Amino acid sequence: MSNLVKEEQSAQIVVIGGGPVGLFTAIQIKILLPQVNLVIYEKHQQYERNHVLRLNKMRTFFGLPPSLLLKNMIDNLPSVVRTNVLESQLLELSKQLQIPIVHRNIENLNQFSDSRVIIGADGSHSIVRQLVFNNKMEYEKVLKYVLEIKYEVNGQGQKLDFIKYQYRTQKQLKYLVDEHIGTQKENRTPITLHLLTDKQIYEQMKSATFKQPYYLHSHQHLIPKDVLETITIWFNVKKEYANEQRIENSEKITCITLAVYQSSEFVYYNEEKKQYTCLVGDAAFGVPFFRSLNNGIMCSKKLSLCIQSCFSEYSSQTYRSGDLLTNLKFALKKTKNELHYLINWNKPLNAYNQYVHVLANLEVIFAEKKAALLFAREMMNKITGTAPCQVNKWSSSKVEKFKQTKNDNNESEIIMNDDVDTMEMDDENYELVQEFDLVT
Repeated sequence: MSNLVKEEQSAQIVVIGGGPVGLFTAIQIKILLPQVNLVIYEKHQQYERNHVLRLNKMRTFFGLPPSLLLKNMIDNLPSVVRTNVLESQLLELSKQLQIPIVHRNIENLNQFSDSRVIIGADGSHSIVRQLVFNNKMEYEKVLKYVLEIKYEVNGQGQKLDFIKYQYRTQKQLKYLVDEHIGTQKENRTPITLHLLTDKQIYEQMKSATFKQPYYLHSHQHLIPKDVLETITIWFNVKKEYANEQRIENSEKITCITLAVYQSSEFVYYNEEKKQYTCLVGDAAFGVPFFRSLNNGIMCSKKLSLCIQSCFSEYSSQTYRSGDLLTNLKFALKKTKNELHYLINWNKPLNAYNQYVHVLANLEVIFAEKKAALLFAREMMNKITGTAPCQVNKWSSSKVEKFKQTKNDNNESEIIMNDDVDTMEMDDENYELVQEFDLVT
């Protein structure tokens, strides 16, 4: 019998989902409880998502378990990082801590009947939430409908000057446009446009998924006229005033819903099996605007401390290998958590359930308010665009020129390339991906 099979059979803690939050949770538990048998299950051999995350390092990582390995990894993390980069670093740290990872798609939990804790960190479509919590939601709502256009340009991409060009261009567009310029690599720069649309446009274009995106050059007949006009005007202004040269056929269009959702509960105790099941990360709740990963890591900190208290017979102080400041931060966090346990009748995972409820409620309110600000920004753009007296605006002839889909000098706008291999597409569930921001 292999060592991995033995570890699976004797696993006291099982983590379903080996994404960033699942790995962070497992790593913290292993640091706090090095003698406990813990196994991670992940269905993908390689992490498939490649979108950008923003980390609030001061808030998110405060009070992590003292560990030089963990501290060094976090210290070297940039505040803006791609998911696959973060994933690879966490995987390496998991290997150093000798945490076994089994690549298997879990469809039921029967095989884990002897485990004391099952942690569902398996994302927005959590199988753990479906099987144990009956997928019951306390809150679920689509805040915004968004079209995402990804393309590449030759050389270093540039933003439009806001006063001279961007402001007056935005007023001519039906849909609010937000632009993100990526990092140049091999003389190419990836650019992402987000168009705030509505449910009607979403219903018309929802077949444009990340696995099967629309391409601007071949799906124009499927794109609503006002959306196509918005894209055309923006591209033509960028060509003329930012000297943008797009890579031919690199324009991929997909539909996204910015959604908030919250599970009705986050902890379940099976009296018969004497087994806890917990949700963490997107399995527990999800919000947009670059906050979902940060929230997931914060919940993982709380969960790992609560689980440490549940396994007090295995608790060890040998994990204290961080510097003095890290140790003090962790001691403060742990003391605060122990006080929280007391007001929950000394039931640590009840305290975790309460903590996530409070955090999720606050984050849903924040997301609703930010969505309202986006709506106000949309309305302001429409008002300024229709005001009778405008100083900073394009002439009518310029606007008509920008609406043209073909130019005499088209070669300077498009760079011919027969071997276009643009940004990696994220997985099939990207429509629920929560790492997204439009307010800059």
